[in-house]
Amino acid sequence: MWSWQKRLNERHMAPIRRLLIVLATTILFFLAFRASIVTSQTATNQLQPGFNEALSTLQRAEAAGATSSELAPLVDLLNKALDLSNQANRLSAEDSQTRSQLQTQISDQLKSVETQAAQLENMASQRTFTNRVITYVSSGVGAVIATLAYAYGTSFWRKYRVKRTFQMKISTK
Repeated sequence: MWSWQKRLNERHMAPIRRLLIVLATTILFFLAFRASIVTSQTATNQLQPGFNEALSTLQRAEAAGATSSELAPLVDLLNKALDLSNQANRLSAEDSQTRSQLQTQISDQLKSVETQAAQLENMASQRTFTNRVITYVSSGVGAVIATLAYAYGTSFWRKYRVKRTFQMKISTK
């Protein structure tokens, strides 16, 4: 091969080699970063069913008639559990003991949220049932009172009209 052809090939191949080196380095970096993300997300994945169950229990309590002021402390506990989960995810692999302590705190808080939400659901459903019974009974009593008032009013009106009719004076023209 001619010397000018060799230089031309080297000149064109140098940027391609640099690009391949940068690409390989980037791939290795992302693979290493991905490994650290996967290890931190396994802790989150283990707690995900607990979070889902706590949220569904809160939703059932709200559907049963719990007020927002009753749900607020439970939501605060759930937010604290999420903060602890984020702290556990930020820890490095060497801090496994701290991570396990945070995970036990998170699971304890989630269980506390579930039990309190279940109690709140029972209380709210009883309160809703009582309110419905009171509403039905009071509406029945109101209907009876309205019927009696109407009957008394129409009776009074008829008596008044009859009395007026008999008090009329007949005049001849």
